[in-house]
Amino acid sequence: MGSAEHQAGGGPTDTDLPPHFVVNDRLALERQSESFNSVRVQLVVLLLATVVAMLAEHLPGHAMSALAAVLYALTIALGLCDSWRRPRAHWQAHRAAAEILRSAAWQYMAHGGPYHAAAVEPEALFGRRLEERLRELRRVGWQDVRDDAQLGSWQITDGMRAIRSRPFVERRDLYVRERLRGQLDWYRDRAARTRRAAARWSALTAVLTLCALVAAVLRAFGVLQHWDLTGLLSAAAAAGVAWQEARRHRPLTYAYKLIERDLTVLEGRLGAMTAQGEWAEAVAEVERIVSPQHTDWLARFGS
Repeated sequence: MGSAEHQAGGGPTDTDLPPHFVVNDRLALERQSESFNSVRVQLVVLLLATVVAMLAEHLPGHAMSALAAVLYALTIALGLCDSWRRPRAHWQAHRAAAEILRSAAWQYMAHGGPYHAAAVEPEALFGRRLEERLRELRRVGWQDVRDDAQLGSWQITDGMRAIRSRPFVERRDLYVRERLRGQLDWYRDRAARTRRAAARWSALTAVLTLCALVAAVLRAFGVLQHWDLTGLLSAAAAAGVAWQEARRHRPLTYAYKLIERDLTVLEGRLGAMTAQGEWAEAVAEVERIVSPQHTDWLARFGS
């Protein structure tokens, strides 16, 4: 979008944000999907191997036993491949890079944090601080695909400059509307979705565990002597628990609700500001709260 839209009062689009944000956001989504698909496939193959192994005890020949061995070997191979490719680590690194770029862009546009109205050479400062943050990610394995022409202040777009040049009231309203409320809506929606997912998976694993208990009792009393369903149901319940651990439903619900509460308070505070006195610090506080590092820190207490 061009500068005319910004002067008319519109909010920034992805094309107005740093170009490398778009790249890392896309890569983060791809690696996230790869990570969850990898876990899902491993659990499904392991359950299939358990089913086939149970059937092998009652069917003639060795074909089912051989198939079970192949499936167990495939589960191991998938785990080793996942350890080598490290999709979760790459997903988190790209997500951290994308959020660093987006947060820096919003602070620059809104005169927040270190990019306040009195900042000397804000574009040069933006470039230095951005490279410092990204340098930390490189040390933990993040792969930077930029060339030299895309470093530092070159990530500042014309759209970002246009928004930064607006009067305070316009910047305040845009930041509260597009950034703060946008994040508030996102966290509110995610909190509701993860809470529902946690309830569904907890109920499923509880039912499977109860069924395993019933199967064990029936087997102890001489019923179902030829079919050991306890092992299969226990494996299915364990797979459900493993999936919940991979998705972190409960701890993320806890983190999202706390962040939603904090953003609600800040929405009223920022929206009522009429001068730039405490504005920069308030914007920096919003960006700290919505950072992935803060979410992960809160999620540890919800585990």
